[in-house]
Amino acid sequence: MMLPSSWSRSVLLACACCLRALASVVPIAASPAVWAGTGDPPPHARQPEIMAPAPERSGVDASPRGILFRVVAPAAEEMAVIAGSDVLQSSSTPAPSYLFGTIHFGSDEELGLSQESLAAALSPATSLVNETDPVPVSDALLDRYRWLPPERPLSALISIDSFTMARSLLPQIPAPTLERMKPWMVLALLEARGEQVGEQTLDVRLQRLAEARGLRVVHLETPEDQLRALDCVPTEAQALVLDERLKAPWIVREMSERALKHYRERNLGAWLADVDRMVGLGAQGKAIEMRARRCLIEERNARWLPALLELLEGGGCYLAVGAIHLVGEHGLLVALARAGYRIEAQEL
Repeated sequence: MMLPSSWSRSVLLACACCLRALASVVPIAASPAVWAGTGDPPPHARQPEIMAPAPERSGVDASPRGILFRVVAPAAEEMAVIAGSDVLQSSSTPAPSYLFGTIHFGSDEELGLSQESLAAALSPATSLVNETDPVPVSDALLDRYRWLPPERPLSALISIDSFTMARSLLPQIPAPTLERMKPWMVLALLEARGEQVGEQTLDVRLQRLAEARGLRVVHLETPEDQLRALDCVPTEAQALVLDERLKAPWIVREMSERALKHYRERNLGAWLADVDRMVGLGAQGKAIEMRARRCLIEERNARWLPALLELLEGGGCYLAVGAIHLVGEHGLLVALARAGYRIEAQEL
């Protein structure tokens, strides 16, 4: 995932890419309890006001309900019409593919998922297509996207009060490590409630299931592609957004909980509307967020689309990407529908 209340949110709440990048160089212990009573709003603070999704204008439903979608190629659709059936399969018609929106934090209960449901949904596929390999990357050449130079610590980029708040919200991160983190990494951890990254993330679990079944695994981009997108906004701009977020951390917590609720209810359109609201940010912060949106969602979706269309043409793909990549005017669902694919929401 961007439109968001934090430029990381659109992707970072929707996939594990940023926290995988972090986990590759610093172990993160689970600590969701730190949010209980920490950085609570003052009694007079208003809770975030959430906008309803904007009216659809393209003629294609940009935010249908669901997190799993059946994708039928144009050729298969045409053959089905000729045969008078939408279930026709032959050697000349590609099998349906599936598009699944992931999220990288929250328990199975919070997400309304189970290992069994994930395995069942993956069963028709012959290949898994995801963003990148979910195995943590430790390549030192990528550190420039993740870490601040020693002479420019985080505490010099944000206010003392904000840095103190970050330390209180992320006690599992040693102070010297926090000082070196680029602001986008700190935001990502805050938005994921400080939860541990490991084998239980959806991205990792899906790839493990696919590998165990002998499915072909295809990645849409390299780890550097992802990190470059996450770090596309200048550090000073990242710091401005982080500083604003740390002045009202209850907003981040509220948005994280709402993201889980929307995902559990399979309402990605409502989640996107929350993200678009950019609650708690001033005009400058919102402008920064819009630039980050283009990097993290729109530009990446556009880069992925040619490869996706080629893969989907053959059928049998299970495509798993951050959920916010699916919906909205620039989402993959709209792009595929415009390319002639039939999109059908599935139970999961």
